[in-house]
Amino acid sequence: MSKRRFKGLYLQATGDPCCFSFVTYTPQTREQMLACGDLDESEEYFNPVIFDFLLFASEAALGALAGNPFPITYDDVSIITSRQRGSGIQHEYLIRLSAQDWNAAKQSAVDQLQEVLSSERWNGAQLRDSRD
Repeated sequence: MSKRRFKGLYLQATGDPCCFSFVTYTPQTREQMLACGDLDESEEYFNPVIFDFLLFASEAALGALAGNPFPITYDDVSIITSRQRGSGIQHEYLIRLSAQDWNAAKQSAVDQLQEVLSSERWNGAQLRDSRD
């Protein structure tokens, strides 16, 4: 029996080609990481939601192998807003891709992502596979 690698994560198009609705589990905020000692005041904080989005978009939605370079990077992604879902274990984020330093590889990745997200086979979490 296989275990879904991205259980509970969801990605949907919003109608804007560079905005996405992304649901993930509540990550540790900078303040939480500082309080528990996982981050020192002098260390740079990297938002785990952005990493979750990049991994999910490249591997779960586009089917790229783990470790393959994805043309959209941390600096291309920003979180516009978020809201708690249900009991608060998950949050939904409005993700926007920046047009700054845009190139053909990034545009191709976004086009492919939009194609997958608009597919009838896309269920928000993964493409349905006849082997499931």
